[in-house]
Amino acid sequence: MTITSVSNLSTTQMLIAELNGQSASLSQLSEQLASQKKYDNLTDYTATDALNLLNLQSSSTQLDAYSNVITTVQSRLSTYDTTMTDMESIISQASSLINSSQNYNASTASSLAVTANNYLKSVQLDLNQQVNGRYIYGGSNYTTAPVTDLTSLTDAPSSTTVSSPQIPDYDTSYAATNLTFTGAGSSSLTIGGTTTSPASQNVSVVVGGTTYTYAATSSDTPTTIAAGLSTVLNNAGISASSSGGVLTLSSGTITSASAAATRTSAYTLDTAIVANGISIQYGVSSDNPAFQQLISGLRYIAAAGNSTDSTTYAADMKQASTLLTSALSSLQAVHTGVADNITLLTNEAATQSSQMTDIANQISDIQSVNVTQVSTEITALQTVLEASYTVTGDLEKMSITSYL
Repeated sequence: MTITSVSNLSTTQMLIAELNGQSASLSQLSEQLASQKKYDNLTDYTATDALNLLNLQSSSTQLDAYSNVITTVQSRLSTYDTTMTDMESIISQASSLINSSQNYNASTASSLAVTANNYLKSVQLDLNQQVNGRYIYGGSNYTTAPVTDLTSLTDAPSSTTVSSPQIPDYDTSYAATNLTFTGAGSSSLTIGGTTTSPASQNVSVVVGGTTYTYAATSSDTPTTIAAGLSTVLNNAGISASSSGGVLTLSSGTITSASAAATRTSAYTLDTAIVANGISIQYGVSSDNPAFQQLISGLRYIAAAGNSTDSTTYAADMKQASTLLTSALSSLQAVHTGVADNITLLTNEAATQSSQMTDIANQISDIQSVNVTQVSTEITALQTVLEASYTVTGDLEKMSITSYL
């Protein structure tokens, strides 16, 4: 301002401050129009609104996490559903095959074995199904196919099922035990062989009608196994001792002894938290008794097809029929559990979707601006700013000569 200017410094400063305030307001309104939110920073909201926003956003994040879990579990349940439906169909077809092949016929028996092996291949494919690289029937060892080639098993089929931790012969971790037992039926049992295959075994002895078990690992030897069994028996109140690989009772008889491959992880079932306070167990193990019965039933059909006499044929087919009947009932029970979980997750997903919509609406009510109102305010403020700039500019031009 020159020396000839009218003394209007105070007025000019007030106008400039007003302009700055109006510019800041216009900038904020423009940001609100672009983002359609009142503020980008929580600190600009009232304390109540900020707290509500934090709580709502936390709930939204939690629901997103649950939704992702539900989507993942649903894909696995869908595969369980599909594969179990297929296995139920296989049981139905195999049962019909048995009913139509009651009488032994040497010229057609081999085709029976071929058909049974084709069924076994289908079951193997079902139980080795993967979802996103995860073998869903594999227990906790979901990176490895749980079922071996069902048509290459060399031991005789069995009508007996096993339970955790013992695994059936078709489990990929199974290996025939290398331990030997002599002296059963007396008070002294000699243990020989090794435990290198498989790495984990349950070594059991039956005394007085009760089974006593020692969990052996690959580091055990016949000597340590005998000592381990001696400890188990003594803890149960049965006087026993060991020397080397020999287990001896002070009195009584060791009726029988056996060793079986074990793998606890094969039976581990998946669980998931799908909502606040809602956890489901949804996994299914390939070693489930239903599958053991199904596989054994089909193997008995294959064995019948390879038999050379009518007596063996009839016995194998009868055993197959019994096992498949039990397998269907057991499998349907497992399948029902899968279906129940599918329904639960479908309903929970719908509930959470509704909750997400409600939360989004509540957040919107707090954050959102009235676009029409903001546009009107911007237009009005721009008009005021233009007038203010004009007045300020004119004031800056005023000098003493204007009054002469």
